[in-house]
Amino acid sequence: MMKCCNYFLAGLVLVLVAGARAEPRPNILLIISDDQGYSDFGFMDNPILRTPTLDKLAESGAVFRNYSTGPACSPGRSMLFTGRNYLLTGVWGVPLRQNLRTDETMMPAFFKAAGYETYYLGKDDCVAPIHTLPWFAGWSDAFCVGGYQHHDAVLQRKPAGEKPMVWNYSKYEGWTAEIHTAEAVRFIKEKKDKPWLLTMAYIIPHTPWKPADERYAPYYREKGCSENIAACYSHIEQMDACVGRLLDALRETGQDRRTLIIYVSDNGQTGPDQHTVDTEGYIRTEDWAMRNVANLRGSKSLVWENGVRVPLIVSMPGTIEPSIRKQFGAAEDILPTLLDYAGIDEGIVPHKPFCGVSLRPALDNKDVVFEHPEMFRMTIWGDGMVHAPKGFVPDPSALRFEDHHMSLNGARFKLHARSGGKVELYDIVADIGETKDVSKRYPEVTRRMLAECRRRWDYATNKGGAFQMAPIVVGDPSTWKYGDGTFWGYAGKVQAVSGNMHVGSTITGFAKAGESATYDLNIVKAGDYRIGLRGKGLGNAAHLSIRVAGQTLTAQKTADASVEFGTAALPTGEMKLGIIAGEPTGDMRPLSIERILFSLKD
Repeated sequence: MMKCCNYFLAGLVLVLVAGARAEPRPNILLIISDDQGYSDFGFMDNPILRTPTLDKLAESGAVFRNYSTGPACSPGRSMLFTGRNYLLTGVWGVPLRQNLRTDETMMPAFFKAAGYETYYLGKDDCVAPIHTLPWFAGWSDAFCVGGYQHHDAVLQRKPAGEKPMVWNYSKYEGWTAEIHTAEAVRFIKEKKDKPWLLTMAYIIPHTPWKPADERYAPYYREKGCSENIAACYSHIEQMDACVGRLLDALRETGQDRRTLIIYVSDNGQTGPDQHTVDTEGYIRTEDWAMRNVANLRGSKSLVWENGVRVPLIVSMPGTIEPSIRKQFGAAEDILPTLLDYAGIDEGIVPHKPFCGVSLRPALDNKDVVFEHPEMFRMTIWGDGMVHAPKGFVPDPSALRFEDHHMSLNGARFKLHARSGGKVELYDIVADIGETKDVSKRYPEVTRRMLAECRRRWDYATNKGGAFQMAPIVVGDPSTWKYGDGTFWGYAGKVQAVSGNMHVGSTITGFAKAGESATYDLNIVKAGDYRIGLRGKGLGNAAHLSIRVAGQTLTAQKTADASVEFGTAALPTGEMKLGIIAGEPTGDMRPLSIERILFSLKD
């Protein structure tokens, strides 16, 4: 009898263990706003702005007020989706300095490998590595907006098929945020029986704040707001209502208690007044002060707190205890945290080491003290930015630490290493406004953090691949192609130039003999490729030639918008490509080249 009981108990234990393992994995709803500053919320003590949905979400969840993101859109988003510092992913600004490398593993890849349905909606920024479409990075589906089209936008959708090669573009009438929200609600309702990862990336409140949403703007005008602030706040209130529809869909389908919700902005406050910022990070206008309720220093693009500090909301009713979390958090922590709660081993797909850690200890216990690495940030605009007079950095290792403005953020102290060698230390727990330099009061902390800040800089510039343009990938089905199968890369992704050249969204020059541009290629599929250029004013480009893989191709056919060079045999692997100007005929104006084309011959 006792033996039977033991067998019964052993069997019961197995059943219970199996049942525990069968517990469904949580859904993930990641909501990202765009340029929403630290004080752009009712629950963050803004006395005018109405955000009732977000206020309730904060009340029902954990709120990290000491949270560090990136100084701009692409840096912040690259960290969310890779768990790594933005400089190490190839991102050092916004396009063209958004060079998220193709060897980075993106958030959806982890979840898709674990059986999740993955859907991305909203802003097309760091959704996938450079020149790669989202579904090749792990998103099952995507419906995006390029640029900041708040109303009556041309939106881009994934066409039919598992891995199509191009987007479908269509004009939509109405508010972009509401169009994307309606699609998110549809997804939530249809996918209720399978775990999913849904990212809803609004383009609010990124400028331009046009048109104002007249359902909400009159209230703010009556409160004495300028037309700019009334429009900005009308967009934020519109987004708040959209988030309310997402939460309603979760409740109506019974998914609210098994969905982990993250709400966060990609970076700090910006607006038309940003360009009045002084060298100490202060903006002194009425509009700025109305939004900057916490009186933080700096703005988007800078590493002062108003550029990189935003609130983080994490909510999952019945699992995460609502309250303020005093622990430190950062954008690099989001991916490790989501994997932790989903029970997904980070080794499920190959990836580079995370820079962040899971915030689950703080979410499970609001009073816990846990180790968190300090986070490295660098300004991307203004005093202390990396200057690239020709539009790119020829040799990142030659950049001097003392010429730039960086910060190292910790749980209590934040160090600024500013251009000119100036070093400041702030206690950002006691002094969120960064008003009192305490470096002399805490010399040991200052020395240690300065050394660590320099170490991070040295690693990024020497081994981490920072400040380099991405290679052009050719022959990989996941990279950008025209409908006829022609691969292409931006001509602005240059590695070196000679002569009077300028690099931006295009490369301009080639007006004198010897002027040239050099690119890195990564050939994934060997073959004979017809090579060409796209741009403007190329009818006089007969003096150009292409050098690649030991071959020289001369211009065979020129037109105002294109040049054709003939065919080169390209082996697999990495190699250089050069565009070289020969002796032009007559008075030559600079040429403008936008794209380099590679068409594989049948």
